[in-house]
Amino acid sequence: MSSQTKNDSLKSKTTKGLLWGGMASIIQQFLGFGFGLLLTRKLEPEDYGLVGLITIFSVLASAFQESGFVYGIVNKKEVQHKDYNAVFWTSVGIGTFIYIVLYLAAPLIALHYDQPELVDLSRFTFLSFWLGSFGVAHNAYLFRNLKIKERVITGTLALILSNTIGVYLAYQNYAYWAYAIQIISYSGFNMLGFWYFSKFRPTFQFDFKPIRDILGFSSKILVTNIFININKNVYAAVLGDHYSKTELGYTINPNKWSQMAQSILTNMVNNVTQPILREIEDERDRQVRVFRKLISFTAFLAFPMLFGLTTVAKDFITITITDKWLQSVVFLQIFCIGAAFDSVSNVFSSLIISKGKSQIYMRNIVVFGLLQIAILVFGKSLGLETLITLTSALNALWIFVWYISAKPYMNYSFRYLLTDIFAYALLAAISCLAAHYATAAIANLYLRFASTIGIAVCSYIIVNRIFKPSILLELYHYFLTVIRKK
Repeated sequence: MSSQTKNDSLKSKTTKGLLWGGMASIIQQFLGFGFGLLLTRKLEPEDYGLVGLITIFSVLASAFQESGFVYGIVNKKEVQHKDYNAVFWTSVGIGTFIYIVLYLAAPLIALHYDQPELVDLSRFTFLSFWLGSFGVAHNAYLFRNLKIKERVITGTLALILSNTIGVYLAYQNYAYWAYAIQIISYSGFNMLGFWYFSKFRPTFQFDFKPIRDILGFSSKILVTNIFININKNVYAAVLGDHYSKTELGYTINPNKWSQMAQSILTNMVNNVTQPILREIEDERDRQVRVFRKLISFTAFLAFPMLFGLTTVAKDFITITITDKWLQSVVFLQIFCIGAAFDSVSNVFSSLIISKGKSQIYMRNIVVFGLLQIAILVFGKSLGLETLITLTSALNALWIFVWYISAKPYMNYSFRYLLTDIFAYALLAAISCLAAHYATAAIANLYLRFASTIGIAVCSYIIVNRIFKPSILLELYHYFLTVIRKK
């Protein structure tokens, strides 16, 4: 195969992966968001706060039973049935053991937060990670073989079915139990989808040597995943004994929504970044070009999307979940700014993983997590708004840590950092500020909301066409080619 043909093939694979993954991720996030609105309209802040207190235990347990095996399998040059089989039985074994431990610890958790209802609620909710342990190996199979469509279908169906159940139960006055059942059913449906689409089937041949082979890499990913989950769910866990469940409840949905918007981008890029960069690992100049395109594409979407949500936060919350949740506005704005920068940092972290430098990846995540915990622990008396502002600022600044960590493995200059990332942040900020001031005098809530979005989008397209046209034009030509083919 000629060099030009290989370039075209890789470009096609990257573009299709990004756009397919992106469209699917958008659909999933909007479905989740839509169902979430129905749930939030019915439930109270204290319902979310109560479940939020124990979420950290479930996500940490999920990280332990997954143990970095998915990335470990992807990074292995040759994978056989015995590798997947070893991952399956190890994940199930770890998941079962942790569930038993947490089941017995449930009364202590309830006592710590002074919430007696947490005993039954936590024992039930913890079933979610145990069910998930049965699908880890199958997910690894789909991920390694770039079965993006199959993973998307699985996630979408799990989302629709579990949220339908959750919303129905919420409107039947099951309160926080509706939220808990939705979490468990999502995990169960996801696991079943992985089984359906994966060709791997476990056998009762117990050979754990493959686990030892990938443990050096996957153990670092395990530690990293633990801190990633801590970073995303740390607020209620650390602050639960200092603030009421109602106060914490106002932070749950803003945090979740900012993560949803961020997930649209990270899921889209993660579907292709690591496999593509691994494929061209020996072609350094070409890898720089591909990486710049990936990170520019992420920044091009991340900053207008999340800065835009910051701009319309008050109207957005009033329209979608009513003014009983207005105390969430400031938290949504702060979380979105941090999430925008975190979306871009994700591309740097994928580069580091593709180079097999899991220790660096682990170090950056762990140090960030420890700093975030330190801010929350030592600054408890500062108030929730100040604490979340400090952690979001840390998120924004951490992009420089990722840049410094990635630089030895790619000739990516500081000038590239400014032009590929911060230029889009500046253009997005200008567009959103222009839209805000242009529509501030509009009295009608719905007209102001729609006008702000419309002006922000048009302004962003115009300033990009003038100052940074490359990504915009490439997307335009790609869609034009697709339309012509049809």
